[in-house]
Amino acid sequence: MKKNLLCLFSALLVLASCSSDVTREDDDTTITNPTEGQTFLKKTIEKEDGLTLTTNYKYNGNKLVSRIDSKGESMIYTYTGDLITKLEFKLADGTLEQVNSYMYSSDGKLTTFTRVEPLEDYGYRESYTYNANGTITVNSYGGNVGAQNDVAGKSTITFLNGVVIEITSTNSPNHKYTYDTKNNPLKNVLGMDKIAFVDGEADGNLHNILTDHTGDAVWASSVYTYNTSNYPATSIETTQVGKVSTEYFYQ
Repeated sequence: MKKNLLCLFSALLVLASCSSDVTREDDDTTITNPTEGQTFLKKTIEKEDGLTLTTNYKYNGNKLVSRIDSKGESMIYTYTGDLITKLEFKLADGTLEQVNSYMYSSDGKLTTFTRVEPLEDYGYRESYTYNANGTITVNSYGGNVGAQNDVAGKSTITFLNGVVIEITSTNSPNHKYTYDTKNNPLKNVLGMDKIAFVDGEADGNLHNILTDHTGDAVWASSVYTYNTSNYPATSIETTQVGKVSTEYFYQ
């Protein structure tokens, strides 16, 4: 199961070091060494079917350290230099639910993505080939943890102006995406653009996804309002399984 972001009902979408901490009075988010002149998401409030989930984001400069939600579940980011190399998903009791690992070439391109789900004894791996026409070819493998050698499929990722517009796959639904022209809440997070296409789906890293078509159907669509800096202030996402409204708060 893909788990990119902590949210109410499915997986939803963080940094370490040095001197003074600044704590905001309206939540427990800590911004360490804030990057001057840049906007960072510090909190989201999601609502669906009368349920509410608040997620706080912690940074070190422009590196995302963690996301922790009001259920106590967390996403912990590890950087090597300027690159995100590990993302750990933990349940409220500290149980490690999922570990994503990222490997890169010497010029900073993602070469391998691995997802391990210890509770299910399952592992999944993708390797990437960068083509001359700007697309990426993905070979994917799955199996028991430690093996991950069963061929799961092959896909092609197509980009336009730095965002994923299409993913065609032999083993999962194809996706076509449309975007707005505004700023994505995680636009300024270091390294996020490098991993915005893993695990068979796109994550908006520059702009915000408006529609996600799978086959002939619209799987998800979103409507946004924006603040004066052209970042989302609110959104309503409608999918084939429900509707989620989100408020966004920034540092």
